[in-house]
Amino acid sequence: MKKTLIALAGLLAISSASQAGDIKTIRVGVDSPYPPFEFKKPDGSLTGFEIELGNEVCKEVTGKECEWVVQAWDGIIPGLQSRKYDMIFSSMTINEDRKKHVLFSEPYYMTPSAFFAPVKGKFDAKVTKGKRIGVQRATVQDKYITDMVKGAEVVRYTSADDMRVDLEGGRLDAIFVDAPVGLDMLKDKKDFAQAGEMIKDPVSIFGVGIGAAFRKRDKDLEQKVSAALEKLKKNGTYDVIMKKYFTFDIKV
Repeated sequence: MKKTLIALAGLLAISSASQAGDIKTIRVGVDSPYPPFEFKKPDGSLTGFEIELGNEVCKEVTGKECEWVVQAWDGIIPGLQSRKYDMIFSSMTINEDRKKHVLFSEPYYMTPSAFFAPVKGKFDAKVTKGKRIGVQRATVQDKYITDMVKGAEVVRYTSADDMRVDLEGGRLDAIFVDAPVGLDMLKDKKDFAQAGEMIKDPVSIFGVGIGAAFRKRDKDLEQKVSAALEKLKKNGTYDVIMKKYFTFDIKV
């Protein structure tokens, strides 16, 4: 009985500290590689737009950089729910379906999606029947192709890197990804190009922007992260980081 009471007291103390906002380190789940948002340097360390921005957010909240945890995308929400990390900061679109499972920060960027395909194939985004289209599994791009593009064969991948390899190898007619990811992925590939216009509708799929995601009970952490993001936008830090990776404004 005594041990039970001591354990319970310890749990209550931890809970109270958390509720009081005593946040010492933020563990952050991220899917990598996903350049230019997150990828590894030759020395194995993580970098990219979200890594740099995330570290600035964590420093605002805790005084220290984030503790990054690499997690495959199709398991990233389960990893959050099982407490492998405290926050997802990995190009997660805010939409109604995900709001059922996680708590979102205010959006911190928004980009459209686009098709990318071999130039010689003359892929037409409006004529996709029988075409093999690659998407990253469990993304909004996966949902868009599944729900909105009829007659195409959807080929799902765990990572964007694997998808790129199959596109270059001629095993796909096209891929459908975040536009900045596709542009970065194929920037040195003259045989590949964007096919058709950039896509950001419907809102029911593509949402209202990208946000950090939290367990629903972690409202205190969400508020601190949203406040930090707003501060970084106002003091110019966000713009400095953004201009390192993009030639256009992605800020919401």
